[in-house]
Amino acid sequence: MSVRKAEIEPRPEFQPLYLQIKQLLIQRVLSGDWKPAQLLPSEMKLADEYNVSQGTVRKAIEEMAAENLVVRQQGKGTFVATHRSSVRPYRFIRLKSDASNEAHPATKFVSIKTGIATQAERERLGLPAGDRVLRAERLRSFAGRDCILERIVLRLDRFPGLEDILGRLRPGSIYSLLEQDYRVMIVRVAEQLRAAAADKADAKLLGVAVGFPLLEIDRIAYSLDQQPIEWRVSRCDSRFLHYAVENT
Repeated sequence: MSVRKAEIEPRPEFQPLYLQIKQLLIQRVLSGDWKPAQLLPSEMKLADEYNVSQGTVRKAIEEMAAENLVVRQQGKGTFVATHRSSVRPYRFIRLKSDASNEAHPATKFVSIKTGIATQAERERLGLPAGDRVLRAERLRSFAGRDCILERIVLRLDRFPGLEDILGRLRPGSIYSLLEQDYRVMIVRVAEQLRAAAADKADAKLLGVAVGFPLLEIDRIAYSLDQQPIEWRVSRCDSRFLHYAVENT
């Protein structure tokens, strides 16, 4: 699909031109015109196609890069973001080991089930009554020590057959699987952190006492079209790790 100059005319006065271009570029990713990891046309070519300045295109792409929608590689160009490289699958993991040099935790699934969404699940994922969800529990470990318990809820309306695929592959990155098998890109997460006391299930799986203080991370993950895809609650034994964020 090719988006032509006429498609951005007339230009709405209330929105800066670079934001209009940004939205058009995002639509081309959503439509499949550009796929994950694909190289985008040059800024000069895009500027000519949309009949705008190269600076306008550059600003649109800079915003997309800041939002992790594209990745700029010096000397190579700008690529649609992907979770399939050796590093990108874990770009939303902000937990770091205190005692290990491992960059990313190992993963072990505890359970994978489907069922009718609860009221809380419907509210967090924006689902109507009666919709089904997939629920997974898994442990993350550094240096062989289980220190993160994740309870994951995924909407199923966009992912037919996900229970079988997830059960067969048991991937370290669910986001990579969604991208590769369903062409759904996770581009944004919203997280809330709080202290929590370990319940019986937490205690058994993490090897701590009931009531032991844990770090809880409540996350909603959003797709490129800004639809909530996953609700994940992680309970973490923070004796062995820390939550790290860099702001620029």
